[in-house]
Amino acid sequence: MSNPVMSRNPYFTGQTQRPNQFGQQAGMRPEMPAQPTPTAFDAQPTDGLMTYTDAMNKTALLLGVTVVTGIIAAFVVPTPSMPAVALIASLTALGLGFFAAFKPMVSPGLALGYAAIEGIALGTITAAFNIFYPGIAFQAILATLVIVGVTLGLHYSGAVRTTKRGRKFVYVVALGYLVFSLLNTVLIATGVLQGFGVRNGPFGVLIGAAMILVAAYMLIADFEQINEAIVRRAPAQFAWTAALGIVMTILWIYIEVLRLLAILADNR
Repeated sequence: MSNPVMSRNPYFTGQTQRPNQFGQQAGMRPEMPAQPTPTAFDAQPTDGLMTYTDAMNKTALLLGVTVVTGIIAAFVVPTPSMPAVALIASLTALGLGFFAAFKPMVSPGLALGYAAIEGIALGTITAAFNIFYPGIAFQAILATLVIVGVTLGLHYSGAVRTTKRGRKFVYVVALGYLVFSLLNTVLIATGVLQGFGVRNGPFGVLIGAAMILVAAYMLIADFEQINEAIVRRAPAQFAWTAALGIVMTILWIYIEVLRLLAILADNR
């Protein structure tokens, strides 16, 4: 179990497999136990079924929507309005994320809507941070690209694999961290705490670094679960669900990197 958007879907069984980059799978019925990862030589027609390429294309599309709406928001939203817009967009995206997590199949509209609103939230947050800490936006984007690239490199090389117990642990940690973050945000917004709230100083740096590692582990699990869905012969429309799960995790990594860099800059 990792990203709830995907792990709640019946196409997942808990078996970890390497993503099938050929977008093909062995001819298995959903009720059959998972076999070793299929190869191009095991391929059968995939008409109407999800492929790895489908999932990656839709992932790229959702990330593109997020980036475009983020850039527009960063330049269009007036500076004084950025905190309010960021808060409203963040809460809306959070609500859509929870809604998606309880749906067995995410629709294209829901996935695109989440990406657009999350883009507005992250765009305004990034722009606001960049005013206080000039250059932090570029640093956060570059660091996120490096972390995601290294994470996927370790995964594809076979150096890192997730386990069923590890996925459950990460899921529990992520939920607990979400509650913690919401409470911290409320305390800051109401003036009870200042700055980054309880995340100021070394403690905030430690939490940020830990959450980046947790999110990176979840990203590996997301890609493993995509292959599970392919092996289980998930329908083509499930690619939107898989893509949304990956995008959520990547954006989580980004916001944690941005927050960590801001805390480090604030402590100088």
